[in-house]
Amino acid sequence: MKRILFVAVLLVALTMVAIVPVQAQGETLEIYITGISEDVQNWFREVAFPAFQETHPDVTLEITTGDWGSFDASVAGWITTGSGPDIVYLGSEYAATFGPLLTDMDPYLADWEDLGQFLPSALATATYDGHLRGLPLLMSVRPIFYRTDLFAEGSEVPTTFADALDFYTANSAVEDGAMTRMGFMDIGGQLFDAQEFIAYIQSAGGELYNEDGTSAFDSAETAEALQYMYDRRRIILPTEDTAGLPAITGSAIASGSVVSGIWAMWQMPPLDDPIWENIAIAPYPAGEGENAHQLVQVFTDWLSVPSYVENPELAGDFLKFIGSQENALALSTVAGFTPVRTDAWAEIRANSPVWDTMLGLAEEYGVGFSDIRASAELRPLIVEQVTLFLTDQQSLEDTQTNLKDEYDAILEDGGYLD
Repeated sequence: MKRILFVAVLLVALTMVAIVPVQAQGETLEIYITGISEDVQNWFREVAFPAFQETHPDVTLEITTGDWGSFDASVAGWITTGSGPDIVYLGSEYAATFGPLLTDMDPYLADWEDLGQFLPSALATATYDGHLRGLPLLMSVRPIFYRTDLFAEGSEVPTTFADALDFYTANSAVEDGAMTRMGFMDIGGQLFDAQEFIAYIQSAGGELYNEDGTSAFDSAETAEALQYMYDRRRIILPTEDTAGLPAITGSAIASGSVVSGIWAMWQMPPLDDPIWENIAIAPYPAGEGENAHQLVQVFTDWLSVPSYVENPELAGDFLKFIGSQENALALSTVAGFTPVRTDAWAEIRANSPVWDTMLGLAEEYGVGFSDIRASAELRPLIVEQVTLFLTDQQSLEDTQTNLKDEYDAILEDGGYLD
């Protein structure tokens, strides 16, 4: 009788444990977001996480970050080996690469009424095989910024490659073998960025892929983009032995030694800084071809849930929390993230002429950075081959040939070609 009573008590105890809410079982939720500053990490720790814990009191939350140089290797390692953070930040081009290894989040997100506030194109970025694999976090609009008060006499914001080269000639300077003024700086603080290269292929009127799925790196538009970036480099950096600018503290656009550039909003001055009165925001210049057009790159980055995550429902709860209108607005202030929620735009546009201009450019000139196949392998290939060309170690013809041949091999090995 005592044994039967003991078993009954044990079963009741186990049942009570089973029905305890998941947040009461002392779980840890680790969120990885690439390239965020210490201030943004502190916002998560001091503001966002305590707010989430009001409804999930026994959940411990951690925020981790890393640099873009290690992004592909880190994320690929976690997702393919089945061990890593519970929520992983992905760029707009990664659903095709990692989709099969991500959790189908439809059971936790599809009925969320707030989904209607997200741009359909943004939700499509976080979708694989017809099912959400996470939730869009931000729409990063990446135009070119110009310090109009530093313009050389007669300079105007350029609209074509040719105009831009004239602009850089007038607004760059080198003295005693060292740069004293840069007419342009890219997002990495240098004179070349792989994503920018892709944008210039597109603004020249080209595409990355032929109709059969093979690479179009042998196109005339790719040649035009490469030549433009080479000519720009040689205007600003006459030789590879030319020394760079002295170290810049704070925002490069506010340094007085950089006239234009491409930066994320978190790299720009605060929106209430008077310097914005002298900053113009514009699309990228266009090439010379019939289909050439100005554009602004738009990146929809998102938070994914890998298939190794043991509690996708908890991950879904956090995604809905961080994707709320309130937090979308907060992240636009703290991190410079452009919300993907349209119900967050009205307040931003009304309160900030800068955001009003940025979102207007996205509407008129925006081109999504997406459908970049085998992106983890493509990025280092572009960096390697284009750098060789830009630094006078390889011809234009050889660069295009190598880009096409090696990328086609990557696409074939990855199953992207029939």
